[in-house]
Amino acid sequence: MEKLPRNPFDPSFGTPPKIMLPNYQSDFESPQAVAEAIKYGDPNRVIFITGLRGSGKTALLTKVEQQVEQLNNTYILEIDNNQHMVQAFGRELKNIFKIHSLLDHISTISIMGFSLSFNKTNEDYTTQDIENFMEMLTKLDKQVVIFIDEFNHKENTREFIQLLQNLKRHRLNFYLVADGLPQMIYEIEHEQTLTFLKRARHIQTTMLDINQIENEYQKHLNFSPMLSHQMAQLTGGYSFAFQLLGYKLWNATNISHQKPNQKTFEVIKQLYIEDLFTQSYDIIFDNLSTNDRKYLRGIANGMSTTEIASLMNYDKSAKQQQNYVNQYRRRMIQQDLITPAGNGRVRFKLPLFKKYLNDTQNPDSVRYDPLL
Repeated sequence: MEKLPRNPFDPSFGTPPKIMLPNYQSDFESPQAVAEAIKYGDPNRVIFITGLRGSGKTALLTKVEQQVEQLNNTYILEIDNNQHMVQAFGRELKNIFKIHSLLDHISTISIMGFSLSFNKTNEDYTTQDIENFMEMLTKLDKQVVIFIDEFNHKENTREFIQLLQNLKRHRLNFYLVADGLPQMIYEIEHEQTLTFLKRARHIQTTMLDINQIENEYQKHLNFSPMLSHQMAQLTGGYSFAFQLLGYKLWNATNISHQKPNQKTFEVIKQLYIEDLFTQSYDIIFDNLSTNDRKYLRGIANGMSTTEIASLMNYDKSAKQQQNYVNQYRRRMIQQDLITPAGNGRVRFKLPLFKKYLNDTQNPDSVRYDPLL
C-alpha cells in the first residue's frame, strides 16, 4: 500500500494543528510576545485567552506554553480546575524542589517555616505553605508559570485565585495563563471577591485572515484558485471551519481519490456543513439560555425590537422592551457570537450561523435565563 503523507489539517479539539494561522489581533499578542513579557517581569500576573468555541484558544495556550518552556529559570505547572487547585498547586511546587534538586542551593537561605512546609507528607498544604515555597523560589530567582485549560467559575477556582492575589501582593514570581469561553471568564471576573481580575491582560482570539486560508488551501490541496477562493470564503475565517473543510477535502482527494473539481467540492461542502453544525454550533447553541436563543433567531429573521420582545413574552412599554432586548444584544456581543454592524444592526460572526438558526427547530427546553 502506498504510504500517503499525513493530512495537514486537524479539526480535533485540544491539540495545536500542524497548520496554525495567527488567531490574535497583533504581534503583541503572539505566543512569542507573551513569553517575552513573562521573561521581563510584566506586572500583569494573570493572562486570559478568550474566544468562541473552536476559535483556537487551547491551541494558542499550548503555543504560549511551548514558548515559555524555553525561558531560563522558569517552571511550568499545568493545573486542572476540576480538582482541588490549591492542594494541586502545593503538591506541584514541592515537586519542583525535588525534581530540580533545588534543596542543594537553599542551605544559605533562611525562610521561616520552609522546612516544615517541605517535610509535610500529607496533602493538607496551607496558604502559608505555598507562600513559603513561592518565597523560596523567588529568592532563588526562579519563577512559576501556571497554565489552565478551559478555566471556569467554581468554588475551588475562587479559592485559588484569591491565593494568587495574595502571592502577587507579596511580589512573588508567578504567572497564570488560562483560556476559557467569554462567558466563563466574565463570570469569574464579576465574582464579588475577584473583581481585580478585570485588570488582567486579555487576549481575545480572532477570526483568521481569509487570504491566508486561501493560500494554505492552494498550498496543500489541488483545487483551482477559483475553488480555493470559494473554500476560504465558506470558512468565514472561523478556525475550526478552516481545519474541518481542509481535512475533508484532503481526505476526499488523497484517500478517496476524488477529482479536485467543482463536483467534489459541492459534495464535501454539504458534509462540511453538517459536521460544522453538529460538532460546533449545536454545542454553542446548547449552552445558551431560552431568550438568548430567541434573540438570535429574531435577528436571523430580521425581526424588530418589538417583535423580539414579543417572542420573549416580554410585554412592557416600548422603552422597556428596548432596554430588555439590548441586554441580550450585549450578552451575545460579549460572547462573541455577533458584532455591531452600524445603525444599531448586528451581524453574525460565525459562517453559516444564520442558516443554522433557520434550519434547526425551536427547542425551548434549555438552560435557565439569567436575565429573568
